[in-house]
Amino acid sequence: MTRPATPEEPAGGGAAPRRAATPEQAADGGTAARRASTPDPDGTAAGKRTYGPDFLTALFQNPLDPGYADAAARRAAGHHRTGARRATTKAVASVTMVAIGFLLVIGYQQTVADEPGRTQAKDALIKQVESRRDQTEQLQVRADALADQVEKLREQELGGATTARLDNLEAAAGLAAVRGSGARVRLMDGPASVDAVTGERSTANRVKDTDLQLAANALWAAGAEAIAINGQRLTATSTIRQAGEAILVDTRPVTTPYEVIALGPDRLADDFRDGYAGKFFDSLAQSYGISFEAAKVRNVTLDAAPELKLRSASPSTPAPAPSGASSVAGSGVPAGPASTLSPSEGGR
Repeated sequence: MTRPATPEEPAGGGAAPRRAATPEQAADGGTAARRASTPDPDGTAAGKRTYGPDFLTALFQNPLDPGYADAAARRAAGHHRTGARRATTKAVASVTMVAIGFLLVIGYQQTVADEPGRTQAKDALIKQVESRRDQTEQLQVRADALADQVEKLREQELGGATTARLDNLEAAAGLAAVRGSGARVRLMDGPASVDAVTGERSTANRVKDTDLQLAANALWAAGAEAIAINGQRLTATSTIRQAGEAILVDTRPVTTPYEVIALGPDRLADDFRDGYAGKFFDSLAQSYGISFEAAKVRNVTLDAAPELKLRSASPSTPAPAPSGASSVAGSGVPAGPASTLSPSEGGR
């Protein structure tokens, strides 16, 4: 005996159809679907915390910009540019290329047009330099000729004894070339060392200005009569100083190896080597690798130093001039040997 079918069940006894959802159930189902599709980075719904891919991971996984993919999809779907649009694009590109080519041609023509002007300016500067060089040589020749004339006139006016005394004074002052025997002190920088951490070069193995000063003073103390450093003659007003990494002797740079040549007694080299300076340079050679050598030299010539410039001078007090005595034009000093100049500042 079968049970009569209820209005909710089908009469055939088959599977019961689902009951139609009420509006409230449909809204709840939509909310659940949205919750399921919404990402949950903290995992609060599942009860655990999860992490999504970061930006760098997503970038490496999909490096292509989405715009390129969309363009490729439109092209594959047959969405090509129309004839008018393609023609416009080609026209704009052609006009742009023509404009760029025109600008390049104008720039090239301007460069070519300016080249003769630059060449002429360069040639003019070269001619000026050559002209000034010729003038300098001519003036130097004239100065040498005038110096010879002054020398001859001085010998005629002063006489042999006075001229010889003046030559000796010039040699002692460094204003005349001298020739003789003496000592040669040679100093050279040691091997350069580089700091492995900072990469800076050490300067402890270099010859300094104080080393050359010590060598010159020790030679003067040992009896030297004339000294030159790398050909630069020392005078009473000479300076030896450091300027950065260079050493200047009277504002002229000298470089390694440094040769200090002095004229003096026969034992000048031995006395220098056995003295304080020689022992000091021996210690530098052992500690820093600086090369040091002191030896005798014979028949060497030291050139004269440039003309000294007086820093201060004052006339001596003249004696009362007798009536009728001639005087120097433009001054109240009588002519003759009464008018002399004081030696330069800082003399020996």
